Amino acid sequence: MKSNLLNVALKFAGTAVALTVSATAFSQVKVGVIEGLSGPPAIVDFGESYLQGLKLALKDYQAKGGKTKIELVVYDDEANPQRAVSLAQRLIQNDRVPVVIGTVSSGNVLAMAPILQNAGVPLVAGPSIATNITAQFINEKPSYIFRCSMVEKYQIDQMLDWGVKNFKRIGLIHSTTGYGNFAAKEIQEGLKARGVTLVAVEAAAPGVNDLTPQMVKLKDAQADLVLNFHESFELPFRPMPRLNYKPVVAGNWGLSSQKVLEIVGKDAIEGTVMGQALDINAPRAKAFDERMKKEYGKDYRWPVVAALGYDAGQIVFKAVDQVGKSDPAAIRNALENIDGIQAISATPAKPFSATDHECLDREHVFLGVWKDGVVNKLN
Repeated sequence: MKSNLLNVALKFAGTAVALTVSATAFSQVKVGVIEGLSGPPAIVDFGESYLQGLKLALKDYQAKGGKTKIELVVYDDEANPQRAVSLAQRLIQNDRVPVVIGTVSSGNVLAMAPILQNAGVPLVAGPSIATNITAQFINEKPSYIFRCSMVEKYQIDQMLDWGVKNFKRIGLIHSTTGYGNFAAKEIQEGLKARGVTLVAVEAAAPGVNDLTPQMVKLKDAQADLVLNFHESFELPFRPMPRLNYKPVVAGNWGLSSQKVLEIVGKDAIEGTVMGQALDINAPRAKAFDERMKKEYGKDYRWPVVAALGYDAGQIVFKAVDQVGKSDPAAIRNALENIDGIQAISATPAKPFSATDHECLDREHVFLGVWKDGVVNKLN
């Protein structure tokens, strides 16, 4: 009798152990996502595109049998820095996420990043672009702030090297937002270092929808290259036909959005140049582009931003999978040491290190150009 009871107890204990192992093998981890999904159209374009890539990356992770069940907890910061801060606190305190991805506006990221750093919760910023997002934290031991996005300085440097070489008279139009003023400062400093002065600098508030006066001044200054760093990317193009003015336009990677193409038109945007980190003619990029078209239809409109969202997802999900539980410090360490990523964008196989938390470095950023309705790598 005692022997039978012992066998039953051992059998029950073995079942309990098996259940524990199974629960561990398929533990659930929440990944926080903050993106601008309402507000100015350009912000929404960035936020939705990055989120589309993230969601496809999660779908692929699940299809490949990832051992950890991952749930995205997605919030809209409405392009508002106070709301971004509030949502970061909510993700930490209420949702208890061990890692956060986002957001669009650099100002929002700069507002919420210190909260995540102090809480010891890793942030993978994107698609925000301001140069100093990771740099201001990299010397903290450890730094919890990473990014998978374009870096402003890298695209501006590429653009200025090309612009100075190919044009004699360069003008600038920018918004008076924090981003626009920041970009203008970097451009002016960059040109000064190259021994060049802008022939005209024009600014416009974000709510202005007619840039005719600014474009008249750029025409009068005979600018043959206009650097466009206004977040309503299409606005400088609108007055050009009326003014009989057709300079080359170059600027922020936002100019590569299909939405800008639709608004401006194929002929008007032809030859426009912008920073890029996706060569659409590369085999993996082509295959990804076709998948995204099937997955999202007409709602898919921005290959490079979606690709960086996908790659951010690959990196984060692989780190979570390696750790297998909701452990922020362990996930941070895993992010820093991730290797073997097969990126869609120019992100390298080992995106981060202890001294570099940018998935894209200077050598991964290049210029793209609109040609026949497609953004190609500028030769």
